[in-house]
Amino acid sequence: MSEKIKADINAAKQTICSAISDWTQTEHRYGDPIPIFVNGSLTGHMTRSLMTKNTRIDNIVRPVILAAPSSNIDLKSLKKLITHSELTIRDMGNLTDAIRSKVAKIADNANKLAPSETIMQEKIIAALGTTQAADIALRQLCHAANEVISESQSEHINSRGRPKDKVAHTVAYEFARLYYDITQEVPTYAEGTSGPSGRVSPKLAELFEKLAIEANIRRPLEAAITQISAEIN
Repeated sequence: MSEKIKADINAAKQTICSAISDWTQTEHRYGDPIPIFVNGSLTGHMTRSLMTKNTRIDNIVRPVILAAPSSNIDLKSLKKLITHSELTIRDMGNLTDAIRSKVAKIADNANKLAPSETIMQEKIIAALGTTQAADIALRQLCHAANEVISESQSEHINSRGRPKDKVAHTVAYEFARLYYDITQEVPTYAEGTSGPSGRVSPKLAELFEKLAIEANIRRPLEAAITQISAEIN
């Protein structure tokens, strides 16, 4: 991913945080619990864990990240990751049964000291066994990294920019859904003589600009409103 796209992503996250601040009458920062603000009152915060605390904001910008072509630096890092992962898998396989059992016992006991935010993930790892879970995770990581490298070759050959229509609709939906989950109000598309107006439209327009999405917000937002209305009824 280019430095320009990284900067776009960071700017977009700040725009989303600014929107959350406006919707909830709070000062929201990336990483903070997202408030639930219904009928002018703070009623709680969205459920989250240490692993998922930024998921709702990250989901909004993720389509742009996925659509971005991989840079040579990214691909080089992936190749290093594959090499190191394969070496770790090999080294784990070369451990004697006695040493593997000792390592596994200590690692599995460490799971019991996990913070409450990751208790579910730790239970899954404990059920598999730490060393077995590590082996599975590393193999899946290698497979996924190889897939990204393979796809990047097609990107460089057939690159025509970001698939903006799909990206625009997904960004608009995730943003509008976040608004609904915070306020319990279905968003509306609004436009005045000077441009988008209301609680959602101006921020979505700003978000599109920050993410370099060259599309009008109206159709993506209206499609998002239709989808959300269907989901809640």
